[in-house]
Amino acid sequence: MDSNTPSYSSPNYTPIARKKSVFRPPVRNPQQVLSTPNTLVKTSVDKVDKGSIEDRRLAYELKLLNNEFTRQINSYKIENNQLNQSIKVLKNYEKEEKVMRLIEKWRSISQAGMSYMLNSTMLKITKIGGYEELKRKEMEAEKRKIEYQVDDNLQDEMDNVLESDEFQMLPEEDQEEYKNRMQDKIEEMEIWKEKALTKLEEQVKLCANQEMTMQELAQRLKINYQFVFPE
Repeated sequence: MDSNTPSYSSPNYTPIARKKSVFRPPVRNPQQVLSTPNTLVKTSVDKVDKGSIEDRRLAYELKLLNNEFTRQINSYKIENNQLNQSIKVLKNYEKEEKVMRLIEKWRSISQAGMSYMLNSTMLKITKIGGYEELKRKEMEAEKRKIEYQVDDNLQDEMDNVLESDEFQMLPEEDQEEYKNRMQDKIEEMEIWKEKALTKLEEQVKLCANQEMTMQELAQRLKINYQFVFPE
C-alpha cells in the first residue's frame, strides 16, 4: 500500500461525515402546464373549431359580397336596357319628326296647288255664266245619262230578248209572262228616273248665289280634303 494513502486503521484517519441524500420532487412552476395526451387533443379541437368558425364567417362574407355584386350587375343590366330603349325611342322620334316634316312640306305644296286650281276653276266658271249655270249644265248632262240608261238601254235589252230564238221557242204563256215582267221593270225604272231628275233640279236651286268651295273641288279631284286641310 502506498504510504500516502490513508488507512482506515491509521490513528490519523478521521472519517468525513456525509449528508443524507433526501429525494426532492422537482418543483413545478404554476404557470407551466405539461402537455398530456388529453391537453393535446383539446388544443387540436380548439384549433379546428376556431378554424371552422373563421371559414364559415369568411364564406358568409363572400356570399354577401357575391349577392351585392349580383344585385349591382342586375341593376346595370336594367339601366342598360333602359338606355337601349331610350335610344330606340329617340331614333323613332327622329324618324317620325322627319316624316312629319315631309308631310308638312307635302301639305303646304298641296294646299298651294289646290288654291291655285280653285282660283283658276272659279275664273272659268265665271266665263260660262257662274256657278249656278255650271250646275245646270251638269244637271242636263246627268239627265241625259239617266234617260239613256233607263230608256235606251232597257229598251234595247228588251228588244234583244224578244227577238232571240230562245224567247221564240217559249210557250205563249211564258212569253206573255216575261213581257209583263219586263213592262213592270220599265215602269219601276221610270219612277226612279223621275225621282233622280227631281233631285237634280233641287240641287240646282240650292246652288243659286253660291260659289265652288275647296271641299267640292277636293271631291271632284277625288282628294281626301282632311289630308290636305286638317282641322
